[in-house]
Amino acid sequence: MLEEDIVKLKPIFGVHPGKYLTVLYAVILALILFILLFLPGIIKPGSVYLFSSAPSGARVMIDGEYQGATPCRVFVPGGSHELVIERDYFSVHNETLESGNRVFASLFAPKKVEYSAQLELTDPEGFFNHTFTAFSNWGMIDSYYENYQPEPVLSSFFKALQDTGYTNEEVMYDFLYNVMSFVHTDYLLQDFFNAVMIFEQIRGNKVEFDQDITESFTTLPFFTELAKAYDNIPFWMYSVLSDEERESGLNWFPAVQEEYSGFLRDFSNDHPAASSAVNLFGIRFVRLSGGQFLMGSDGNNFPFPAAAGDFFIMDREVTAGLYRQFISENPDWSADNLSVLISENLVNEDYLKTFDSLSDDAPVNFISWYAAEAFCSWLTGKLPASFSEYSAGLPDEIQWEWAAATEDQNTGVFTESEPGSALSVSGRFPNSSGIYDIHGNLWEWCDNWYSPAGYLISSRDPALNTLSIENYQAVEKSVRGGSWANKIDTVTVSTRGSQPPSWCTEFSGFRVILVKE
Repeated sequence: MLEEDIVKLKPIFGVHPGKYLTVLYAVILALILFILLFLPGIIKPGSVYLFSSAPSGARVMIDGEYQGATPCRVFVPGGSHELVIERDYFSVHNETLESGNRVFASLFAPKKVEYSAQLELTDPEGFFNHTFTAFSNWGMIDSYYENYQPEPVLSSFFKALQDTGYTNEEVMYDFLYNVMSFVHTDYLLQDFFNAVMIFEQIRGNKVEFDQDITESFTTLPFFTELAKAYDNIPFWMYSVLSDEERESGLNWFPAVQEEYSGFLRDFSNDHPAASSAVNLFGIRFVRLSGGQFLMGSDGNNFPFPAAAGDFFIMDREVTAGLYRQFISENPDWSADNLSVLISENLVNEDYLKTFDSLSDDAPVNFISWYAAEAFCSWLTGKLPASFSEYSAGLPDEIQWEWAAATEDQNTGVFTESEPGSALSVSGRFPNSSGIYDIHGNLWEWCDNWYSPAGYLISSRDPALNTLSIENYQAVEKSVRGGSWANKIDTVTVSTRGSQPPSWCTEFSGFRVILVKE
């Protein structure tokens, strides 16, 4: 390096460069330390709150703005703030939050505050109903895959009950029994199984979560208690397990299967008989004697014994002419009121879509379950005094299949060659009970909610089997019988279908039964 390239600092105000550089470096270092360690706490004072709640999943609102769901980490600026922690169906936690501050090193180690809120269950009925509907929605999906799986609705629900100290065992047991009929895959089974485990903990039974499902099925009190009445539960278990689990954990199943086959062979199967018929304001009702029979005996579903009492059933599907009488006395159900009916989720936009073009003897279609129910209520009010003990309604699946038990697939609409639409209610042969088109023409609304695995939650005692869901609303209502659009070999007497109760399609109609109250 040349001598003329060397830079030499000169003293400033007589201060030697070595001294003022030292001071300058110290000031710069101090400024950096101030910026890193003190300035963040000065310009952005506040604390980091670690919010939790029992139960978890509650919304955290600060000054009216959503911050996250518990458990969550939230920076709260210094000062007073309105804190709300809330979850649907639980009490609301309100508090004025005084957020402090740590000035030193808040960028690296902010002041942390753990905050926990205990919420009380204030609307248990609403919470149970909401969860039932949420899980039954998942239960209506046919298949799940590794990258598409249901949410753990039931286990999180029972964990919330446990966290809030809910102890009504009877309600929880009834809930599990009813929701069980929507468990039809191994993915749903895992969530259901975890919920049962938490339920057993709530009622004081010692259980371990790492227990094998197939082993626990034979030991957990919930299943063993339920099986005392509903002894077909092992078939439900078999149906929802994966192939691998079936092979490794169900050594006892072949013996159960063989024993049930013997029961089916020995079961005394009655047959419906049309003992009489009555005509009420132009409608012919056939009186069917009650009895016991095997539902699903045609091989379409798992066969189980069911019992039906005596009832009257309309010999034909409800016609457009009959529905016009109903509308004339109930204008709220006319197509002119469509927007209101849609807003109340009673129908969809297709309600009575082709009604004006239907002849009086055509079966009414584009009809919702709610509309069919309203028609039945109207009909009940018109029954004569001799039928004062009866009410009109839709048949449940057991009553419907009992009425169709003697149906011959070679009668009715299925014998027509591609009819193209529903046919009039006359012109074909009835079944041996005198009922027309119970197989074909239109799918017919049933009274009960549809559940995919409900027929497996059954007993060998016909009186215990109802296919009904007690105290809860599911997602879709059952429909039976097939329509003009189905092929004869695709729909049998025991074929089950379902639709949301507000749906109106050209393939669905209904018929009415009269039952003594």
